Amino acid sequence: MFKKLGTQIVLITTICIVVLVAAMIVTTLVSFSGYNDGLLKEKAKIGETSLKSAVDDEQATLGLYEIIFAEDAAFNDAASRRDTDAMTKIYQQNLGSHSELFGGVADSNGSVFFKSEKFPLDSFDFGSVARGQNISGIVKSGDRLCIVSASQNVINGESFAYIVGFLLSNQTYLDDCKKASDCDVTVFSGNTRFATTLGSNMIGTAMASNIESAVINGKQDFSGQATINGKSYYVYYSPMYDYANNVVGAYFAGYDSTEADTEFTTVTVLAIVIGVVGAVGIAVFIFIFCTKRVTTPLKHAESYANEMLAGQLDTTNVTYKFADDEVGRFVETLRSAKHGMNDVVGDSSRILAAMANGDFTETPSVKYPGVFEEIEQNILKIEDDLGQTLSRMNTSSDEVLTGSNQMAEGSQSLADGTTRQASAIEEISATIAEVSTQIANTAQNAAQAGNLSRQTQDRVNEQDQEIQNMVQAMNEISSTSQEIEKIIKTIEDIAFQTNILALNAAVEAARAGDAGKGFAVVADEVRNLASKSAEAASSTTSLITASIEAVGKGSKIAMSTAESMKEVKDMSAQTATLISEIASASAEQNESIRQITTGVEQISQVIQTNSATAEETAASCEELSGQSKLLKDQVARFKINQ
Repeated sequence: MFKKLGTQIVLITTICIVVLVAAMIVTTLVSFSGYNDGLLKEKAKIGETSLKSAVDDEQATLGLYEIIFAEDAAFNDAASRRDTDAMTKIYQQNLGSHSELFGGVADSNGSVFFKSEKFPLDSFDFGSVARGQNISGIVKSGDRLCIVSASQNVINGESFAYIVGFLLSNQTYLDDCKKASDCDVTVFSGNTRFATTLGSNMIGTAMASNIESAVINGKQDFSGQATINGKSYYVYYSPMYDYANNVVGAYFAGYDSTEADTEFTTVTVLAIVIGVVGAVGIAVFIFIFCTKRVTTPLKHAESYANEMLAGQLDTTNVTYKFADDEVGRFVETLRSAKHGMNDVVGDSSRILAAMANGDFTETPSVKYPGVFEEIEQNILKIEDDLGQTLSRMNTSSDEVLTGSNQMAEGSQSLADGTTRQASAIEEISATIAEVSTQIANTAQNAAQAGNLSRQTQDRVNEQDQEIQNMVQAMNEISSTSQEIEKIIKTIEDIAFQTNILALNAAVEAARAGDAGKGFAVVADEVRNLASKSAEAASSTTSLITASIEAVGKGSKIAMSTAESMKEVKDMSAQTATLISEIASASAEQNESIRQITTGVEQISQVIQTNSATAEETAASCEELSGQSKLLKDQVARFKINQ
């Protein structure tokens, strides 16, 4: 569902904001709650302190009332006489208006013989008081708690115990304490509510066991929250000690937290509303910001990447203005990279297309950055190597063409020479006939024959030299053809190495994955070019092989012609010898003429053979010249740097 980066950023940021806002709300509420709890607990403690103070104040007041007993002479007199009626009357007159008070008098044995109407103490060691042990403090009698002030009073030599007390179940001081502290208060007798402002229905109920364990048993103060009589209170308990420092109950003050809870709920709701509104506002802002600064640029980046992956490097760019930040600069860089790759690929395609059309003069026109520089160097190396090879082939083809033309000219000259030789033989035959018919002119004819023989010898020597030149030219052609064959082998090796290089480039492009698909295309084009170069080299090899075979045939013919010319040269020498013999021995003219006739016939046969051989050599040279022109035409279609 959340596959796009912009959506993920917005979602994660929104979650973080919500968590942060929630944490702030929780922190605020916890802080407020802690502050509120501390304040309310402090109020409860103040209520408990106020309750203690009220009890202490009542205890101080009892001391004054106890003095009234001790200093009233009429009451003392009635006490000495055990006149309880008089004592009751005087007590009513002095303390009767204080309904919360009680009083009593005991003798030295501890027997109470006077009790006021509300006297609560059923059992107490009043004898020790009568014997001089004064008591001032809280006293627990059964389940009842009261404040007692008791002291010795000696009347007419007899010791009495005078007791004044305040029953802690009196509601008046509790109500006053509640008004003063704004807290409900309770006095516990043991773990039981003895007097409280919580309502009469709560009197006699027990405190919680954990509080009893801490306060009554552990003699420790306790504060916290509790639900009492259906209401939530911040409470404070402290142990209550009697006059002998024994725990006999507990003080309690509780602050009603209903209003505080309502206030806390209001603050909570308000904080949540403010937090939610703030979070939504920030989320909307972040969504708009991320859409403009992240999502939209990344969409363009994805589009550029897809175009590069599909090889569409020449597509038109959008005119969107990206922000000057990391994402914007990344997209701009990607767009520039696409343009750079397009320039490099376009320039490489241009050069390779020119090479495919035989033009090896094109050079890179753009800067090849980074790894593309190696492609540039490889293209230039291929272009340079093939150009040099083709240049050498062109030079070799020129030399072959020149040699074949020279052979054609030599063969033509040889043919012309044999024709002239045939004419010379005819003339010799005519001369012999004339010698036969005109023996008288033998010397002259011999002289003429000698001249002709020398001319023939010179011509034969020339023809022999020409034949030797032709043989040397044929050898040079054969050697040059072998050099061409080596060059063609070099071309085939270059084509093979180029093919290997293209395969390696394809492998590296495959390793590069999607980013190397463009390089794979270039590698395929280079491999195709290498294949075409190999095919051209193979075709050229076939042509050169045919030329070499033709040159071999020409060489054989030239060798044969040389042998024939050697025979002609030998025959010419014999002819000269014969003519010399004719000149020196006329007697032997007939025999010599016969021999000459025989020699002329042989010469005629040789000349005919030489003529046929010369014609064949001329035809072979023409064929070699044609093949050389074809080779030059094939090489000439390539355009290379000279």
